[in-house]
Amino acid sequence: MYPFILIVPLIIYTVVAWKNFRLAVFLFLACLPAYLLRLEIFSVPLTFLELMLGVVTIFWIKNLWQKNTARNFRWAEPWLIPISLLIIAGLIGVLISPETLPALGIFKAYILESVLFFVILFTTLKWHDDPEPALIFLGLGAIAVSVFAIFQRVTGLTIPIPWDVEGRVTSVFPYPNAVGLFLGPIIPLGFVTFWQMLEEKYFLKAWFWILVTVSSTAAVIFSQTEAAWIAVPASLIVVSFFFKKTKSLAIVLIVPMIVITLVVPAFRSKIFLQDYSGGVRLKQWEETANMLRDNWLFGAGLSGYQKTLAPYHTYEEIEIFQYPHNIILNTWSELGLLGLLAFVATAWLVWKNLAAAKTENSPHLWLAVATSAALLEMVIHGLVDVPFFKNDLSILTAVCLALLAWSAHGPYARQNVKQQ
Repeated sequence: MYPFILIVPLIIYTVVAWKNFRLAVFLFLACLPAYLLRLEIFSVPLTFLELMLGVVTIFWIKNLWQKNTARNFRWAEPWLIPISLLIIAGLIGVLISPETLPALGIFKAYILESVLFFVILFTTLKWHDDPEPALIFLGLGAIAVSVFAIFQRVTGLTIPIPWDVEGRVTSVFPYPNAVGLFLGPIIPLGFVTFWQMLEEKYFLKAWFWILVTVSSTAAVIFSQTEAAWIAVPASLIVVSFFFKKTKSLAIVLIVPMIVITLVVPAFRSKIFLQDYSGGVRLKQWEETANMLRDNWLFGAGLSGYQKTLAPYHTYEEIEIFQYPHNIILNTWSELGLLGLLAFVATAWLVWKNLAAAKTENSPHLWLAVATSAALLEMVIHGLVDVPFFKNDLSILTAVCLALLAWSAHGPYARQNVKQQ
């Protein structure tokens, strides 16, 4: 009966996409955790989020050649290089993987679908105010995840074993760190958006983003995702340098943060990986480095890390995790050197688009800063975790990149304002 229960919301979503395609795309952003609803159709494993993406894709293809959509797509041309590199690296990762079927599933879910939604979202944004509803729906999804996490903390209910012993909330996810990985990037994004709404005197929207930021922060704290505790404030301080009114505040905050890091033993041990979890990471990375010396070109392949690492596993006291828990090693192991090249090319384009938005005095500079802050939080968090190789996080990355790329083209946005 489980697959049939999902038919009703899927039909409703299809009707929404038929009546209002843009609304369906934005609604998709609020439903990223829907990947947790899994099913099989003709023995093919799928998630409800993938079914939603399938619906959106059908209507997107139908509308693809409309004038505004085709014109908007030309701004995505610079992204063809990193996208092509990523897809080629993914295909190679499937071919060399010792686990072919799981590798195909990861290639589909983390690479093809994220690239597809990047293009869909990018070409859907037409008018100067389109990013705001997109962000609002993303914020609504964050509020839903946060409220459930706060409910768990207050009541102690529905926290799965073994996390109930420590009281670490998991919200809708199966483990606590997933809360920090999902909400962590949304906190700096929400903070910058709140600041912009306050500057423009949109006080109702500002209050909404206060709710998003505060509830998400509470959920991350209650999940005890310690990497996010560092990544979020670090990304916010960097972001503050882009605004004249907050630049001096950022400079003031850096000094006490450095002092606290060096003086407080708990922070010092966490930053310098001197605690238990840090020791586990160092052992993981050592084993991964040994493995990559013999597999330096292509890595272990998609979903091949655990099996390929087994002969190099010398620290028997720790398990072989699914990934090395470092953004560079994760990418290298799964996608090889070509994947690392795609990562570098993407980072370069992020910086280039952010600089373009600032140089051209784009009316969407705040959006470029907000999405860059979210991406920066992922990178910092990813120094000790896995911020991309997960259904919701790969789509969230694509969303941030699409909004950043669109925001950088101030002349196009101003042209749309004049048309209105």
